[in-house]
Amino acid sequence: MGNPIKTVSAEKYAVVDKVLAQRYALDFAIPYELANILVARFASYSEAEEFLFPNIENLHDPWSIPDMAKAVDYIIASIKGNESILVYCHDDIDGYTSGTIMYKTLVDLTRGQDERIFLYPVVREKDGYILNPDVLKRYQKQGVKLLITVDFGISSLENFRIVSELGLKLVVCDHHETNLSDFPGPAVDPKRPDSQYPFRELAGVGVSFKLAQCLYQRVLSLSSREFYSLRRDFFPLLMLGTISDRVILLGENRIFSVHGLAILNKLDEPWIKYFRKDKDLKTSMITREIIPTIGSAAYVDPKLGVEVFLNRDFERVSEIFGILENMNEERKHGVNGLLSAANSAAKLFPQLVVSIIPFSRQHYLGAVAARLKAQYKRTSIVIGLKDGKCFGELRSNTCDLFKLLDHFKPLFMDFGGHCMAAGFTMSETNLDRFVDGMVGYFPSGDLSAKSEEERDLNAQAIFFLDRAKINVLQPMAPFGAGNPPPLLTDGIDIYTIDSAFNVIEKEISGKP
Repeated sequence: MGNPIKTVSAEKYAVVDKVLAQRYALDFAIPYELANILVARFASYSEAEEFLFPNIENLHDPWSIPDMAKAVDYIIASIKGNESILVYCHDDIDGYTSGTIMYKTLVDLTRGQDERIFLYPVVREKDGYILNPDVLKRYQKQGVKLLITVDFGISSLENFRIVSELGLKLVVCDHHETNLSDFPGPAVDPKRPDSQYPFRELAGVGVSFKLAQCLYQRVLSLSSREFYSLRRDFFPLLMLGTISDRVILLGENRIFSVHGLAILNKLDEPWIKYFRKDKDLKTSMITREIIPTIGSAAYVDPKLGVEVFLNRDFERVSEIFGILENMNEERKHGVNGLLSAANSAAKLFPQLVVSIIPFSRQHYLGAVAARLKAQYKRTSIVIGLKDGKCFGELRSNTCDLFKLLDHFKPLFMDFGGHCMAAGFTMSETNLDRFVDGMVGYFPSGDLSAKSEEERDLNAQAIFFLDRAKINVLQPMAPFGAGNPPPLLTDGIDIYTIDSAFNVIEKEISGKP
C-alpha cells in the first residue's frame, strides 16, 4: 500500500486582504504570492514599501542617540589636543566591525596619524565583561589619554570607575541593554531608557557607524549623503556586523544589510576579494562561510579579527584567512565534542535547559549554548567550571536574557549581553543559588508540553507557494530575527527555506 495522501488543513492558510495584496503586486511589480506574505507582515503600505526598497536616505538622524553630542565633544577635544586614543572592542564580528569603523574614522580625522590610534579587541577568557586595568595601563604607557569602547562597556558602571582611577577619559559606544540613564561620562546607546532615538535595535556596529557619522559631520562639515558616499566601504562592515549579531533585520538594520551587500560586490578590499573570487557574494556565502571564518579569530587571536579588515596586503589577508579557516574546522570539532558532554549533563525544565560542565574555551560555551537552544527549543544555559569560578553563556529566542541576568546581578563578578545572547562570570559558591533561581524564574509546567518556540510555529499562518517558485521570495532576503523565512506549502507538505533558498521540511502538529 502506498503512503497516505497528506494535505494541509485549510484553517492553517494565511488569510490576507486580497485587495491590498493586489495593490502591492501592481505597485511594487512583485509576484502575487510575495505580495500575500507582505500583506500579512506589513498592513501599512509605507512599511511594506520601506521593507521592499530599503533606502539609505531613510536612515535616522544620529544626534538623537543619548550623549552623542557629548561623546563627539570628548573625541574632538582629544584629537585637537594631539592625544593618543584607544578603541576597545568586543571579540566577535560585531565588535571587530565596530572597532574597524571607529579606528578608520579616527585615523581619517587625525589626518592619517595612525601612530596615535590603537585598537584592542577583548580576549574574553582573560578580560571578562568589564575593562581590564592591566590592558589599559599598557596602552597608557604608550600615551593613550582617551578610551572609546565600541560594542562594549554599557553594562557596568565599574568601567567608568576603572578608567577614572587610571586618570583616563572614557566614551562608551554600545548597543547592549542597560537600565541606567545617568553615567559619569558619555554613554552612547540607543537602548538607554532615556533614548529618543527612533530605532533601538542597532547592532554595535550600527552605533559605531552613527558616532563616526557625527564625527565626520562635525570635523569635516559633511552632510549625511556626503558621508555615506565618502565612506561607502563602511556599509559592507555594517552588513557583516549586523547580520552576525542576530539583531532584528528590519528598519535601519535592513537598510544596512541590503545596501552593504550591494556595495560589497563593487569594492576591492582584500578581505572581500578573498571570498568573492570570480563570482558575486550572496547572503548564503556570508552566513555560512564568511561569518564563521572571521568569527574564529576569537579562538586564535582576536587581533586577527580586525587585521583582516584593516590590512591592505592581499597576501597577508590570505594568510590570516588560512589560519582562521583551519581554526574554524578545529572549532567545529571542539564544539561537537563539548556538545556531547553538555548533552550528557543537561537538565531539562519546561522552558529551560541547563548544562554544567568543565570549562572549555569561552566561545565554545557560547556555541554549545546556541546548539542546545536549537536542539531543545528552550532557553539554554551552559556553565563551565574552572578554578572556583563559573563561566556562563546563555542563548534564547523567547526570553530577555539581559533582564534575566540583571535580576541576579548580586551573584556575578561581571556580566553582559542583550536579549538573545548573554554571559557572566561568577564564583562557584553562588552556583546552586543561581541555578535554583533560574529554575524558579521561569513558569513551571509539564516537561512534555510543547516549548514556546514550537507553540509559536504551530500558530504561524501558512502561505501557498509552489516549490519551483521559491525564488520569488528573493526580495525578502536577508532572513533573520524579525524577518524569518515564511512557512510555505505546496498543498501537500509544509516547508520553509534557509538563507541559500534551500527547502527545509517542517512538521506542524495537528496536520493530518
